[in-house]
Amino acid sequence: MNNARNRRKLNVRFVELLEVLTRDGRAEWIQSKSNPGFVFCLLDQEDVVKFECMGGKKGDEHVAPDKDVAGVVAHHSNTTYLWLPLLPSWDTLLRLLRSSRGRAARWRACKRLAYEAPVRSLKARLKQ
Repeated sequence: MNNARNRRKLNVRFVELLEVLTRDGRAEWIQSKSNPGFVFCLLDQEDVVKFECMGGKKGDEHVAPDKDVAGVVAHHSNTTYLWLPLLPSWDTLLRLLRSSRGRAARWRACKRLAYEAPVRSLKARLKQ
């Protein structure tokens, strides 16, 4: 039970931090034009969080964040977070996701950054 409570707290804190970064102009929300159920959050022009908005009749289809979303999955740094409608921070997360805009060039740039991130991380460790 304690682990579930800690995970919920981490989910809430994750969204709180994303909200602050967004307000400070350090987070850019970019929606895939070809599959609007996917949203990237670009942080400080160098780090990417990938979100999947799920919905549909069974909740297993990718849907745009402005549709009827049944759940959201976020991927960052080998960690996956899950949000459902009744969990804390759901409304804030949906608001952030719904602020995303479809920009094909920015989407491709985010994909490239995400793909290159492991190499950048390893190189940074060598410089320490």
